[in-house]
Amino acid sequence: MEHLAFGTQRLVHLDLKGAPPKVSYFEKLFPFIKDIGATGILLEWEDTFPYTKELIQIGGLSVSAQANGAPYSLEEAHQILELAADCNLTVIPLVQTFGHMEFVLKHEQWRGLREVEAYPSSMCPSNSETMPLVRSLIKQIVAFHPNIQYLHIGGDEIWHMGICHACQKRVQTSKYGKAALYLDHITEVAQYIKDNYPNIKIIIWDDMLRNIDLNILQEYYIGNLVEPMIWHYNSSDTFQLGGALWEKYINIFNNVWAATAYKGATSSCQLIPVVRYHISNHEAWLAELGMHGGKIMNFRGVILTGWSRFDHYATLCELLPCGVPSLCLCLKTWLDGGYTQYMHE
Repeated sequence: MEHLAFGTQRLVHLDLKGAPPKVSYFEKLFPFIKDIGATGILLEWEDTFPYTKELIQIGGLSVSAQANGAPYSLEEAHQILELAADCNLTVIPLVQTFGHMEFVLKHEQWRGLREVEAYPSSMCPSNSETMPLVRSLIKQIVAFHPNIQYLHIGGDEIWHMGICHACQKRVQTSKYGKAALYLDHITEVAQYIKDNYPNIKIIIWDDMLRNIDLNILQEYYIGNLVEPMIWHYNSSDTFQLGGALWEKYINIFNNVWAATAYKGATSSCQLIPVVRYHISNHEAWLAELGMHGGKIMNFRGVILTGWSRFDHYATLCELLPCGVPSLCLCLKTWLDGGYTQYMHE
């Protein structure tokens, strides 16, 4: 029986930055995940998105990408969205806007936007060209997705922040140090979306918010701009979010999401999902929400993440097809409010 208290959305994350499937695979996958209880997909295009114009070097339409067998043409990308719509699956696109930017910053054209020259993962929020790039990414993603209701802007795991000279100066002179550096950028991105696409709700990963004090988050009115997606992929024996985090978020946000994992969260070179581990992760989440979920004004739902690789340059972990059995059992665990040995039958 579905536990309505745990949100109405059940989205399957498709991480296309590693081994992106052919369109013909989605023709079979989308009806299947709809049948097992999914309501939508979180679509992380990364460099498989067919960016055009000033961003053409990033995606599959550049000359070099075409020569190397680019994953999706404009027509194929549209087909993917149409296939999802045919199955009545909500599509939430995810576009990174701060960290995990290797797919952009590896190109010579945007190399100068790196926070640290040697590492293409994080953008410098103090560079005057950073926001124009972010705006271009968002414009193309939003324009491509019809009837878009939500946009996920990433914002997680900013490994290098406050390191370049300009950012160091801001950190030293700011009342809130690195927290201000992060929040200044995220709120500027979110405000741009609010101003230009007022009907779109904005989602971010929550990890960078966890260690920022409540009063700072309140001062930035972050709860009026974004909805946090609280991600935690551990099994029940090491699962730990804690009441203090929930109390803080409840004082900031009206709407929150949970993110579990059905694959891609145990090892960067894992070949086959450790199914029992991922089922345990979902059981732990159900227990966590049983304790704290009632305090939340609006729990949107769950995203079952399935990472293809830990970052743009990492090795592939479990491929999507071998993760499908784990996805089935994890989603059923969620819908049934727990796992039973009879679920295999």
